[in-house]
Amino acid sequence: MTRVVIADDHRIFREGLAELLSGTPGIAVAGTAGDGEEALAVTRATRPDVLILDVTMPRLDGFEVLARLRGEGFPLRVLMLSMHKDAVHLRRALDLGVAGYVLKDDAFEQLAAAVAQVAAGGRYVSEAACASLAAAAAGGEEPLTRREREVVTHIASGRSSREIADSLGISVKTVETHRKHIMEKTGCRKVTDIVLYAVRAGLSG
Repeated sequence: MTRVVIADDHRIFREGLAELLSGTPGIAVAGTAGDGEEALAVTRATRPDVLILDVTMPRLDGFEVLARLRGEGFPLRVLMLSMHKDAVHLRRALDLGVAGYVLKDDAFEQLAAAVAQVAAGGRYVSEAACASLAAAAAGGEEPLTRREREVVTHIASGRSSREIADSLGISVKTVETHRKHIMEKTGCRKVTDIVLYAVRAGLSG
């Protein structure tokens, strides 16, 4: 059973999410919070597996809550819930080590699946947020290094890690490391996401 805490300052929205997740097999809502300070208190008291954390809240915003919990060494997975799909907010969240980033517009359709994936050790990022990173890259705000862009181009062409390694003169292990960093930076969760990113960023052949 995955225990979650939901922190969001909009009561009706928060209660709707709690009802949704409470009715999802394998998920139990351990608590809810309406602001940043309360989110800290409830998380410390219940020690959930996954904290669903709104980015914009009174008293402390989601980033401040996350930074404090990280500083205290809490071993929990954090899934950010946001109305912001721009690359700036997503990059900041990823830099802080969040496991998931779901847009509020998609919450009722995607949140249960996101919690399951995050709880299993994976990463979940809303497609629209992932697309914003690609759009930023296409506009000159490239989050990837030159080598990572080369790897993306090869992945988009359907080449295997061994083929990419041989083409670039690097080891398969290095290719896999680049692939991991690419997925972390762009929010992509699978190869098809990377291909979509490559197309939108103009990195496909």
